[in-house]
Amino acid sequence: MRKNKKEGEVMAYLEFNALSTVLCSSFSAKIFLPEMDKLLLDDEKHEKKYPVLWLLHNEGGTALDFTAMPVEKCAVEMGIFIIAPDAQHTLGTDMVYGPKYEEFLSKEFPAICRNNLPLSKEREENWIGGVGTGAYGAVKAALNHPEVFSRCVAVDGIFDMDAICKKALNGGDTGICHTAESLKAVFGSIGELAGSRNDIFALAGEGKGGAFGFALSEDWEYMEENLKLSGILEGTVLSSGHYDDRDLQFYEAVKKGLSWVCGKGEK
Repeated sequence: MRKNKKEGEVMAYLEFNALSTVLCSSFSAKIFLPEMDKLLLDDEKHEKKYPVLWLLHNEGGTALDFTAMPVEKCAVEMGIFIIAPDAQHTLGTDMVYGPKYEEFLSKEFPAICRNNLPLSKEREENWIGGVGTGAYGAVKAALNHPEVFSRCVAVDGIFDMDAICKKALNGGDTGICHTAESLKAVFGSIGELAGSRNDIFALAGEGKGGAFGFALSEDWEYMEENLKLSGILEGTVLSSGHYDDRDLQFYEAVKKGLSWVCGKGEK
């Protein structure tokens, strides 16, 4: 547990570690909890099940990053669980030379968590989201597994993996803590990503999935690709509003995105 200095409240998250047969390794996740008055503590049979948001961090980070965002506050106020696994360098994808992370995220991981926590199995109460490249993994999972996730929120997403792979092939800076070699481990042949199952724009054009929200800082450098993807998916665009401080812009984008995915924000 730790104290939220801004709000003066004591908030809690759990550190969860378990073994995954899909990943062939152990994994770690942060679990952000509803406030005590929103939990039925006398529910000895655990009949009450709670909505859950599965949340992916940006490339180069870990789930610990969310402790510096208004994630705990959303879980507390909305009465939901927010569960953030460490995605490492998988980009939320079934890697060609590495773990099958999307399979883990959409099947095994929720099952493991439900075996230990009172989480809903209902599609309408299972949402997914991500920040930066985590948004790429989240939208991809939502499109490929609409039977699992009903809503998806992308906060300051990074989506154009074809452009990133081309930069890597040309020896340029990818901007996402990946090189050409590490991208090959994820996608295989990085010169043929356009139109493949890893091309989020092509995948979005198939018209699958539920509701999609795109929460954006006002000056987000990848704004254009977010608006393009939102247009294909007929998604909801949520603006942070104007703040001189970049960190405040991002904070507001996260807050609006989480409120939207919980059904409390803009429609």
